[in-house]
Amino acid sequence: MNVPVLRPALRLGTAKSLTVRCLSEVSWHDNARMRKDVAESGGLSADQFEVKWTPGNAAGVSALVEVVDGDGRPWKILMDVGWDTDYMDAVFRREGVDRLLADGKIDFVYVTHEHVDHFWGLPAAVKHRPDVKLLIPAGFSERSKELLARSGHRGEVVEMPPGAHALFPGGATVTFDQPIFLKTRGEQVLYVNLEGKGIVTITGCCHPGVLGLLQYARDHFEGFERFHGLYGGLHISPFEEWGPPQDELLDKLQAFGLRKFACNHCTGETAVRKMRDRGMPVAGGTGRHGSRCDLYPGNGDAVEF
Repeated sequence: MNVPVLRPALRLGTAKSLTVRCLSEVSWHDNARMRKDVAESGGLSADQFEVKWTPGNAAGVSALVEVVDGDGRPWKILMDVGWDTDYMDAVFRREGVDRLLADGKIDFVYVTHEHVDHFWGLPAAVKHRPDVKLLIPAGFSERSKELLARSGHRGEVVEMPPGAHALFPGGATVTFDQPIFLKTRGEQVLYVNLEGKGIVTITGCCHPGVLGLLQYARDHFEGFERFHGLYGGLHISPFEEWGPPQDELLDKLQAFGLRKFACNHCTGETAVRKMRDRGMPVAGGTGRHGSRCDLYPGNGDAVEF
């Protein structure tokens, strides 16, 4: 993992509240089909724009992050915009995000990284608010920037450079500059420091590694006291693989002492079961709206930290 550019320690301050609503954590419908698509196109070193994706298999990842910052100002952040536009149209309509966008109540769209299942559904969001502010991590490929330009977006695009950047009192974003498979680069992660509780990390896919995300906060946020929680895909066993490396990762993750894990998406059901077996505080879900199971927060489920 390439650690972000070091700057003077950033003091987060504290936020008053945080709720994350999972709009969708289902990237695609058929894991085997997706893996076959990638393999037939040259494997993980292929360009995602060159993969012949199976029609009808795409879904998408997206969440609504609602924060009341240290000054009492409420924020609504649309984190990632999924993949298939028809699927995301239905998700945004079901969860009322279409109206929030149209009414100007989304402060900005935050794209964690440029992978298909997090970014290619952008037209489904910007059609409701073409001038919505967009935050992307440094490292976006030229082809992803072309896709952005074709999406109908006409608002401000802020390319966040490597390192930590304050967003509001109690919240920051960190861009991790590193190559990711399918010829993509860079991922940004949200950190919210809750008053009286501690830091919550909100991630899309955790390609920099969950341990690295937590260690970064411990090392580089001035006045760090403790962790409270984590939301998102942890990329521990995305295709249900398991062995000594995964057990060792859980050993180290458990040592950070988090009080709430709201992990879904690429975490893997096997990983969640192993975490529960260890007594780690993993939030459950309802298993509705096409979610794969109720082991973790799924489609339409909200988690209050």
